[in-house]
Amino acid sequence: MSSHLSRNIFKHYFGDSGKDRYLDMGYRDKLWWVSYLRLLPIILLTALLLSGCVEREVAGPVAVEEAGVPAEPGLWNPDGVIAEGEYSGYALLIGPEGLGYPGGDLEVFWRTDDEHLYMALRGETTGWLAIGFYPREWKKGGDVVIGRVNGRDAVVEDQYIIDFFGPHIPDVELSGTDDILEFGGLEKGGVTVIEFRRRLDTGDEFDRAITPGEDLPIIWSISRSEDLKQIHDVARAEGMLRLGEETAGPSATAPLSAAQLQGMAFILEEERMARDLYLELYKTTRLPIFLDVARSEETHIASILTLMKRRGLSAPPEAPGVYADETLQKIYEDLLSGADGPVVALGAAAQVEEASVHDLRKEIEGALEPDLISVYGGLMVGSEKHLRTFVRALEERGGEYNPMILSQEEFDRIVRY
Repeated sequence: MSSHLSRNIFKHYFGDSGKDRYLDMGYRDKLWWVSYLRLLPIILLTALLLSGCVEREVAGPVAVEEAGVPAEPGLWNPDGVIAEGEYSGYALLIGPEGLGYPGGDLEVFWRTDDEHLYMALRGETTGWLAIGFYPREWKKGGDVVIGRVNGRDAVVEDQYIIDFFGPHIPDVELSGTDDILEFGGLEKGGVTVIEFRRRLDTGDEFDRAITPGEDLPIIWSISRSEDLKQIHDVARAEGMLRLGEETAGPSATAPLSAAQLQGMAFILEEERMARDLYLELYKTTRLPIFLDVARSEETHIASILTLMKRRGLSAPPEAPGVYADETLQKIYEDLLSGADGPVVALGAAAQVEEASVHDLRKEIEGALEPDLISVYGGLMVGSEKHLRTFVRALEERGGEYNPMILSQEEFDRIVRY
């Protein structure tokens, strides 16, 4: 508080003869006025803050129930309300049941312009939602956006996964930058929505550049907890966002053709065969990589079984090492009998994953059903990571793998990622 302002207030209360009046006061009155004048700056500052005249930093715009009015169509507004025309792309990501998870879906909405990615995540939880772009091996290298909403408090952070199975750490704690330019959210009726904007290429070493029109491999997860450091406990999976396709929102589930049903049964058996083979190869080589990938294949199997359950389909029975498809049966037996030593075993595993990538891409091509695209896209992202992992492990032991099904260009894109 300036001395000029103090003199004016003194004059206001005591008039032109204020000094004489003040001197005539008793000790207690003088003490009260001195205390009042000392507190007056705090009172005035508080009033200014409450009136909105002073600019404040906020965590992000948060849509409360009363503010849930859709924005003008076509305009992006991070208020937690997904309005008509706000996004041009949509994907339904299915989190499988089982393996300790109840399962759940994550809906992803997006659009891009020349410089920015605009995205919304919607999931059934009162905890956090997360999406990670371009994981390299397992989760490692994933460029993560994670957020939650609690009342008027929205938090969305830019994080990075530093190791194969985590943890994800805020970029700023790794000497990077938080590149979420705008964000907001809404939690209502047990459903949380977060929206955010970031640059396609932030220039931060802990972020991945995103190219409009290309397929975007992701990992994602949902937690019941609002603590962003707590592990996911509702759902988690891999996925693929087709940034080049425009699908603004959910669509009705169409019945599958006979060819699609046959393809689904084959993919399920192929994933089961891969799991069984890796478990057997672990027994003979004791390489932990086989056990890790076998566990990942269990998640892939659970994803397909969840998809089949939702479509009212029955899963065929299984027995380890026994498959209805004769081709898969022969591949299993030949690779297992010929896997003499770690190098040969890793080469056999790479062959299985290369075939899996090819077969999944074949099923995705021409598919229009969002649930099929979601599950098969996630499996393909996982299979590409498995292929990358096996080839690198093979090369570390002096081995070499040459693609047998994929083109050299496609193989290099996956492995030299």
